[in-house]
Amino acid sequence: MLDVSEKLRSPFKLKEVEDFVQIEKHCGEVKLLLSKNQDQLQKNVHVIGIWGMGGIGKTTIAKALFSQLFPQYDAVCFLPNVREESRRIGLTSLRHKLLSDLLKEGHHERRLGNKKVLIVLDDVDSFSQLDTLYQPCKYVGPGSKLIITTRDRHLLRRRVDVTHVYEVKTWSIAESLELFSVHAFNERRPKKGYEDLSNRAVNCARGVPLALEVLGSNLYSRTTEFWDDELNKLENYRNDNIQDVLQVSYDGLDDLEKEIFLDIAFFFKGEHKKDVVRILDACDFYPTRGLKVLEDKALITISHSGM
Repeated sequence: MLDVSEKLRSPFKLKEVEDFVQIEKHCGEVKLLLSKNQDQLQKNVHVIGIWGMGGIGKTTIAKALFSQLFPQYDAVCFLPNVREESRRIGLTSLRHKLLSDLLKEGHHERRLGNKKVLIVLDDVDSFSQLDTLYQPCKYVGPGSKLIITTRDRHLLRRRVDVTHVYEVKTWSIAESLELFSVHAFNERRPKKGYEDLSNRAVNCARGVPLALEVLGSNLYSRTTEFWDDELNKLENYRNDNIQDVLQVSYDGLDDLEKEIFLDIAFFFKGEHKKDVVRILDACDFYPTRGLKVLEDKALITISHSGM
C-alpha cells in the first residue's frame, strides 16, 4: 500500500499540465468513459485507449489523469515513452519496471490480485509491446484501470479488451489561439498589435498542440518584425521540432503506405474517397487497406464529403 505522503504527492510537475488549454475538458471526458459499464465488466481491469496523431496531446492528457486519479489506487505505474524505451532497454526490462512500481517488493504477478491498480502505458506502437505489458493486468484486483496512449488505433482493436477509445482531435481556432497565446505571451489572448500575426501562426499550426507550443515559445518576447520573418519562413519551410514528432508516424509505414500518404498530401487532399481509391488501385497500391492504415495512424482524416 502507498503511504499517506506518497498518495498526496503528484508524480508530475503541475506546470506540465496546467498550461494545456482545455485539459479539464479532456480529463472529464476520459473519466466519463472510465466510469461507464463498471457493473457489466467481466474482468477486473477497465481498459481505455487515448488515440490521435503525434503532437496532439495524448501524453499530457494521460499525465493529468494520472495525477488526478493515482491517490485512489493501491498501486500505480506510469510507463512513459514505451515505443522508445522498449527499443532502448528491451521489453523484458520494461515489464520488470512495471511490476517493480506496482509491487515494490517481489515481482510475482499473482500478488496483484488484492490490489486495485492504475497503469498508464504511454506511446505504445506495437502488438509485442501491448502483449508483454498487458500480462500483469490479468492478475490485478477489481476496480483497476489501464490507460493506453497510441498513434495507432488498430492496436486497440486486438488482443486487449479495450472498453472505449478516446480520440484526441485537432483543436478549434479559439482553443488553438488560447494555447498559442499562453506560450507566446504568458496570457490567454494575443497582445495588442500581435492579433493578425497570432492568427497567421495559429493557421500554420493547423490545430496541433505541439506545433502551437513550439511556435509560441519560439516567438515569445520577439518583435513584430521578427514574427513576420519567422512566419514567412515557416510558411515556406518546415519546422524541425514539429517535423521530428510527426515523422515517427510516417516512418512506421511500409513503402506502399508512404506512397499513398504522399500522393494524398500532394494530389488528392479534399478529393472524394472513391475517386482516390480508383486511381490508387490502378497503380497497384492496394488503397482500401492502405487508406485504413493511414486513418488508424491518424495521418489522414476521411470525411463523408471527401479526404
